[in-house]
Amino acid sequence: MAKEIPIPEELKVLLPEDNKGVVVVGDKAYEIYPLVEGQLERVSKDIAMYFETVFSMDAKCSKCNKVVKDAVKKEIDTCPACKESLVEIRKSPIEAILGGGKVPEWIEMICNVQKVEVQANMTLKQMKHFAGIFYSQNFSDEGLPEESKANFKKLLGMIGMGKEAPAENKEETKTKTTPTPV
Repeated sequence: MAKEIPIPEELKVLLPEDNKGVVVVGDKAYEIYPLVEGQLERVSKDIAMYFETVFSMDAKCSKCNKVVKDAVKKEIDTCPACKESLVEIRKSPIEAILGGGKVPEWIEMICNVQKVEVQANMTLKQMKHFAGIFYSQNFSDEGLPEESKANFKKLLGMIGMGKEAPAENKEETKTKTTPTPV
C-alpha cells in the first residue's frame, strides 16, 4: 500500500495548478488545466477514430451504402453487391477533425463552455491556440523530470511503441529476431 507524503519540490512541476493555460473562445478567456485520466481517455478514443478516418482504406457504395473493407488497397472500385461505384471513406485530417464535431465537445468538456457557444464564437486562430495549449498540457514532456522522460521512452520501447528497445533488452531482442541458419 502506498503511503501519502508531501510532494517533493522537484515534482511540484507535475501539479495541475502549475500547468494552467489560458484559452479564448469568442470574446472570453478561460483558464484550463491538464486533463484528468477519464477526460484524456475520451479524447484519445476520439483522436484514434480520426486517424482511422484519415488513413482508411475502406470505400462505400454510392447506392446501397455497403462498406467494402480495404477497397482502396485492393483496387476495388465497384460494389460487389450492386455493381455501383465505390467512394473512398478516407478524409483529409482537417476535414476529419473539424467535420467530426468533436472539437466543440472537447472544448465544452475542458472549459465548461457550451458547445453551441463554441461553434458560434470560436475562431480558427483561437482553435489553433487551444490546440497548442492542449498539446503542451497533456502530451509535451516539457517540465517532466529527465529520469521520468527516459524511463517512459524505455517503457514505450519495451512494449514496441518506441523507436528502439531499452538497452537492457537489445541483446534479447536481437537474439529473438535473428534467423537461425539452416
